[in-house]
Amino acid sequence: MFAQLEEQLQFDFEFSCPYIEAEYYRDGAQDLIKRLVPSDLLEANGMNLASQRARFADMLPLICWSDLNKAPCALSVLLLCKYRLNACNFFYDMVSRWLLPQKRVNVELFFASDVRLPNLSEDLLSVAEVVVHLKSAQDVEEARRNLHAVETEIRLGVVSNYHARRILEFKGLSTDGKTAMIQEKIGSLIQSHSKDYDQGIFSQMQHFLVTCREDFKISRDYHHISRVISNLYSVRKLLKQNIQVFPTKRHINLKFLKTRLTPPAQKEKPVLGIVAGLNFLREHELFETGHLLKAIQQDIPDVRLVDGSAFVDKAETTLHTIYLEIEKSDGSDFDLDEVNLLRTALPEKIKGHIEQLTHPIFMPRNEEEVLRNIMSLSRQLRFVNDIPQVIISFDEQKGSELCFTVILLRIKGESDPNVQELFAAKKTDMKYIPDRVRHVGQIRRKSKEATVFRTLVPGHPFLRPDHTVDFYKAREYVIKEISRIIGEVRDYNGGMIYKQSESLNALKGSLGRIADQHNILLEKFFYSLAPMEMRSILENDPLKHFFLLLLQAMKTDQRRKEGDWLFKQDAKRVFAVIPLMDGHQKKKLAQTIASLAIPAHKMVSFSLEMHESSYAGYLFLTEEIEEQNKFLKALGSLF
Repeated sequence: MFAQLEEQLQFDFEFSCPYIEAEYYRDGAQDLIKRLVPSDLLEANGMNLASQRARFADMLPLICWSDLNKAPCALSVLLLCKYRLNACNFFYDMVSRWLLPQKRVNVELFFASDVRLPNLSEDLLSVAEVVVHLKSAQDVEEARRNLHAVETEIRLGVVSNYHARRILEFKGLSTDGKTAMIQEKIGSLIQSHSKDYDQGIFSQMQHFLVTCREDFKISRDYHHISRVISNLYSVRKLLKQNIQVFPTKRHINLKFLKTRLTPPAQKEKPVLGIVAGLNFLREHELFETGHLLKAIQQDIPDVRLVDGSAFVDKAETTLHTIYLEIEKSDGSDFDLDEVNLLRTALPEKIKGHIEQLTHPIFMPRNEEEVLRNIMSLSRQLRFVNDIPQVIISFDEQKGSELCFTVILLRIKGESDPNVQELFAAKKTDMKYIPDRVRHVGQIRRKSKEATVFRTLVPGHPFLRPDHTVDFYKAREYVIKEISRIIGEVRDYNGGMIYKQSESLNALKGSLGRIADQHNILLEKFFYSLAPMEMRSILENDPLKHFFLLLLQAMKTDQRRKEGDWLFKQDAKRVFAVIPLMDGHQKKKLAQTIASLAIPAHKMVSFSLEMHESSYAGYLFLTEEIEEQNKFLKALGSLF
């Protein structure tokens, strides 16, 4: 066998230095190959040459090490791999620097040579040996723990310059054993699931471990951190695939990882890790950790964010991946029903919590309109006991505050305090910014006082889940505060708003939990009803059935075929909700409804967009069955 090996072994170069004997290196390389390659592969057998070559190729790179004995002892690590520039240097660095991460071991011997074995491979091969000295029992034990992780990194690094560079860059960031085990775990994923994971997962791993805090790694085992990294990578990869197939749809992917944390000097606690990935459809969309947490709290209110657990990957502007961990306030574990609830409900909740950033509007106040409003309010005050009249107009949003202009007309006696003094006497979150005070008339020795002022109110209490400001609630707050400070007032331009608010609250009350679950959708539905006056005068029961039909249409939207639509018919009315595919279909539908010439007081309609879907709805108020059937037939002719 030794003779056969000598015949096989060829050097790829000739030594130009006369002092170097090629036979010395041949003997050294031959000795290492005999220790690494199984003896049956080294036997020249023409009948099995093809199978021997295939078997040898599958085995590369070959790595082995000597037994670890009692300290002090020498450890020999051997390598045989396909030639790659600086592969042997990488092998040397990994063994000498990272076998014992906290110290640099003493290298007693290093041998490396490039050779060929023509009977086994056509490729140029590299063979190397590193012998290190381990002084103490502690060094031996630590080397035993780290050997498998170092072997995994060597296997990756000697076949790929990219992997070698990434591994060495990462090694400069952390030297703890847990990091080495994470690398080993990720490396094994590439080897065992090569179709699902490629070299890009190393970039994901490096980015995650550089970004996360040191206490994050201390409190979590390496297996969980490896799961987080692999799931972040797979979620991002799946998102990209889905976007290529359906670029105009919103895609949301979720993964749930239960684990237990062991913070230093604290008790172990159960937490739920959530990996969320989504794509952005419009410019200036925003989705951060706080948005995801609020979406979760809609289904499980008694949860909070685990400090230091959030990770947001913004490597690409069109998609986002987020990882965070939540815990219950009482410290209990998450059961299967709660996880299934989040898995089912959270995607829709996330869609409703995506924030749309908008540019502030520059809208100078129309002074002519202010004067006209003062005169209109002045005409409302005809008697001494008339209550003050108020017009409230929205001006702008300044940072987190909302700015309103208030025009207040009242009957004022000589000894009565002015409006600014009344505001100063009462504690309120509203800021009073005076503009002007004018006397515009007199009734029985009392003057009509017009006070124009601006007020700033905090916008946070009026933010909806999608971070849009609920203007009607903010305005309602302003009028209530003015009534508390000034006394009873008449909201001159808020009568219709008040009636609509009453109708919406009644509708929410009749829907119960359904209204809580679909609050944003319900408000969009209500304020899209046309004609506008129907929001105030239409009875609650038909509104309720109209909204429930919309919900049903949205639930079946994923399973429906093109042209499907829903309708409901009773003795007094007929409802129809139609999912719209494009603008042409919407225009054709509007033309068909117009051709029926239905009186405005008998027809209520809505048109809204929710996420990436559009819907149109019609409520035809008639007790004539023939008219109902004619209406349904006209809609049916479109599809």
